[in-house]
Amino acid sequence: MTQENNSTPFSAALAAPSRRMLPQPALILALVAILSSAGVWLYQQQAMEALKLDLSRELASNNKLQQELHSQTLIQQQTQQQLLSRVAVQEDKQLEASTRQEALNNMYDTLTRGEALHSLAEIEQMLAFASQQLQIAGDVNSALTALNNIEQQLIRLNRPELISVRQALTKDIHTLKATPYLDVVGMNAKLNSLIDNVEQLPLLVDAGRTATVPRPAQAASNAFKQFGGEIWHEFKQLIQIRRMDKPESVLLSPEQAFFLRENIKLRLLNARSALMQRNEAAFRADVAASLRYLQQFFDARVPATDNAIKMLRQLESQPLAITLPDLSTSLSAVRSARTTTERAAQ
Repeated sequence: MTQENNSTPFSAALAAPSRRMLPQPALILALVAILSSAGVWLYQQQAMEALKLDLSRELASNNKLQQELHSQTLIQQQTQQQLLSRVAVQEDKQLEASTRQEALNNMYDTLTRGEALHSLAEIEQMLAFASQQLQIAGDVNSALTALNNIEQQLIRLNRPELISVRQALTKDIHTLKATPYLDVVGMNAKLNSLIDNVEQLPLLVDAGRTATVPRPAQAASNAFKQFGGEIWHEFKQLIQIRRMDKPESVLLSPEQAFFLRENIKLRLLNARSALMQRNEAAFRADVAASLRYLQQFFDARVPATDNAIKMLRQLESQPLAITLPDLSTSLSAVRSARTTTERAAQ
């Protein structure tokens, strides 16, 4: 009994195991999972192939762009080399032009410096002459004309070292323009005219000697009355009665009349000398004496004597005490510029 019971479990162990059956839903899910994985794998493979294709295209495009960029770089390098060559040529030409310009400037500077020296010497002489004429003759207009001509000459030279000269010249021009004008030349001409005409002026003692009285008008038909009128006219010429307010003027002898005229000439000559020396007191005294002689001894009814008296009155009223400026400022500036230019030329 015991032996039978022991053989039963052993046989049961040697028997084939029974087959278990899986549930149906789990199988479906497994299949779906397998199919999904396969689909995802296929999609990934297709996406990978598409990406590889895009990458290959991009690489090809990049290679093409790189080739074009390289070609453009080579072209730009060639162009840059050409430009550098042209710039080098232009720099050489510019250097050559600068050298020539410097040489021309040196030549021009040398020529203009020589011209400036010559012009400064000429300007110095003109200024010295104008200063002398200004002090001697008092001719402000001539001095202004000379200074304006000198200024135009300095403008034509256009030298930087002559700026101080132009400034001094401008200052002297303004000073001369502000100076009252004294017509020394005109006054001198009036005195000379009076000196020349003294001999032709009639004296009071000679008044009426050569005067002609107009004959009365007679009818041409009455010859007897005309003849009687002529006889009466000749008879009246024998006796003349004149009123003399200055009896001493009638007492002049021909010799005294000669010395009177010479004295007037001498007075007028002294007045001219005083005019040149700006001696106003002596000038007025001589002009007043000449005027007094004309009024006292000469016939003022004659137009020539009347004009001479009016001219002397004008001269007597003319002031001479005018302070005339000198041109020392311009002269000093010209001499200084001339010295500087001579040193630079050495």
